[in-house]
Amino acid sequence: MMSVQHVSFVGRSDSGKTTLITRLISIFRLRNIKVGSIKHTHHQAEFDKPGKDSWRHREAGSQQVLLLSQNQLALYAERIPEQSLADIVQEWFSDFDLVISEGFKNEPGLKIEVYRPSTGKTSLYTDPAFSIDALVSDQAPKSDIPFFGFEDAESICDWILERTGLNLR
Repeated sequence: MMSVQHVSFVGRSDSGKTTLITRLISIFRLRNIKVGSIKHTHHQAEFDKPGKDSWRHREAGSQQVLLLSQNQLALYAERIPEQSLADIVQEWFSDFDLVISEGFKNEPGLKIEVYRPSTGKTSLYTDPAFSIDALVSDQAPKSDIPFFGFEDAESICDWILERTGLNLR
């Protein structure tokens, strides 16, 4: 059994990461790739409203709560701080072909930076500490890093499938 393949989209805020990721997810689905996603946030996420039953379960000490409706489910679980992103991908998405994460610029693995110079924010790809593998931008880089424009969603998908080996399955 092959392990789940994973790619992180990283970049400064307002660079267009979420917009691009949603386009890519749609394309992967059309290509019959079972894709999941993980969104990183630096803010405390409020998963449920105080007083609701699932909130009360968590407040009582349940380490994992599955909220189930007719068409959806949400899983609330305590995160083990020492657990790496790769461990989380393998544990929670073991039956997926590909997981796309947003954020996690300091984690190892395949990373694509989404960068808009017009925001005035600095890029990550020029800093070797981030180990950026490709760049999506509205301006070509002054380096030999693989580069895609924002309109190149199909080519980005092809590149990811090639890099992860999913196109060989």
